[in-house]
Amino acid sequence: MASKIDFSELTLNSDEARETSQLVFEQTYARPEIANVHGIQTGVIMDRYIPILGQFDLVGLIDPGSCSVNTETGQISVSEKQWTPKLISYRLAHCQADVSNLLKFWQRARIAAKTWEEVDNEMLAFLTDRITEATMQAILRLSSFGDTAADTVANGGVLTNGTTKGYFTPFNGLWKQVFTDQAGSAVSKRYEITANAGATYVDQQNLGDADALNMFRYLYNNIDARAFEGQNLVFQITRSLFNNWQDFLEDKSLVFMLDRTEEGATKWSYRGIPIIVRHDWDRFIRTYFDNGTSWYLPHRAILTDINNIPIGTSDEESLTSLDAFYDRTDKTHYTDVAFKLDQKNLLEYGLAVAY
Repeated sequence: MASKIDFSELTLNSDEARETSQLVFEQTYARPEIANVHGIQTGVIMDRYIPILGQFDLVGLIDPGSCSVNTETGQISVSEKQWTPKLISYRLAHCQADVSNLLKFWQRARIAAKTWEEVDNEMLAFLTDRITEATMQAILRLSSFGDTAADTVANGGVLTNGTTKGYFTPFNGLWKQVFTDQAGSAVSKRYEITANAGATYVDQQNLGDADALNMFRYLYNNIDARAFEGQNLVFQITRSLFNNWQDFLEDKSLVFMLDRTEEGATKWSYRGIPIIVRHDWDRFIRTYFDNGTSWYLPHRAILTDINNIPIGTSDEESLTSLDAFYDRTDKTHYTDVAFKLDQKNLLEYGLAVAY
């Protein structure tokens, strides 16, 4: 058993850092809040069907007169999708006895009997923070890039060689559903980003001067009109496209027209629709969808109501909670995390995508 913090690269001597204030913490990953990018449906415990109730088609003809009445034969169309939540779990085991006595900024227990049990409060807070962040990243990874058929490049897939595919295969996430629906022409519209087809990283980063503008314009102009009836319609885009968008605005001196400040922070929008930059998409794609010479579709965007791409879970609390305990028998600190998760694209006409 080993400590869950690898101190092997530290030089432990008489002069290393002695206080937490002297440490440098690697920044946590930029990520959106889950509730800002997906609707959240709770109470999803086992397979459950989602009835999708449609509308009547055309009704209302000129009255035939003579005490007759037009009889409509049309019916309300009904379809369904199905929640298939998967139980996602992991355990982290930490052996405090493996933390060197020479470590000064996080102290070991002074009482011998507490060698295994007593963990410095700041160290414990650090571990808890990193575990919580890892869980949020797992939820975002699966909800966006889950693919039950995922495999590595060497085996004919698109995952970076060496990636454990089980981290992607529990269920089909947003993008796998988009690709499947697009192939069946269910998604309302797709804007093709030609740079995605580049043979090298350099080629792929060579976006046109107005690619982001053209993407925004196309998605806005071509999405089904019914999508605008939603209350939470947003653009979600990779940072690569956002950078291209900012470059365009700066070149045209239009920045002042298209951003607004709320509570001290700049909020971006296009034609009044908020823009959410998915830094996590760029990071996942460039790390886990790399064939050695290029990335798999590095530039992506979607326009839809977040309630149209919900995640389903048994309870929202499990997404953010953890069970930490110390086992006196094996002298080890354990942290267990478990949550049920699925993601669904509901009304295909309510999505417009770019990739």
